[in-house]
Amino acid sequence: MAVHSPPTPTTPTPRPSASTGTALRVGRVPVTTWAMGVVGAIAAFLGGFILLGGDNQSIGLGGDVSWQVSDIDPLWGYGLLAAGILAVLAAATLALRARMAPATIVAEPRSSWRDVAGHAGVFVVVNAFLWAQDIALGDGLNYALWITVPWGLGLAVHALSTYGSSRRDLTRDG
Repeated sequence: MAVHSPPTPTTPTPRPSASTGTALRVGRVPVTTWAMGVVGAIAAFLGGFILLGGDNQSIGLGGDVSWQVSDIDPLWGYGLLAAGILAVLAAATLALRARMAPATIVAEPRSSWRDVAGHAGVFVVVNAFLWAQDIALGDGLNYALWITVPWGLGLAVHALSTYGSSRRDLTRDG
């Protein structure tokens, strides 16, 4: 008579899904979902502005990079408004799904250098837009310099404090 041992239960290894991957997140919602919502809101605003703005209103960066609302075909306004509303609704749906999905993977602690890199990325994108707008206006430097310099100093302080804390951690651990 052969003795059989009972089967050992196996625990399935959690696999990353669309809602629990390693993407950059704000809370439990991926940054791409937030970006889709912001772009959709901007598109809906521009579409509404084209449709409801007065004929003497202008839209654009200013100077040579702006258009009179009366010169823009209303189909652009309808298209931007519809696409923007759809993008905002899709982003809201994805954000709700991400927030309601169970967390199956424990996230690793965020790196301080990752925070500095995110800060630097936002700095570059926002300041590039501000400088482009300032140059497009064509009458010299108005305000971009007054935003870039203090923000750049703040970014430098952020990077230096992260560097100092990472060196303290290395000397304490090593």
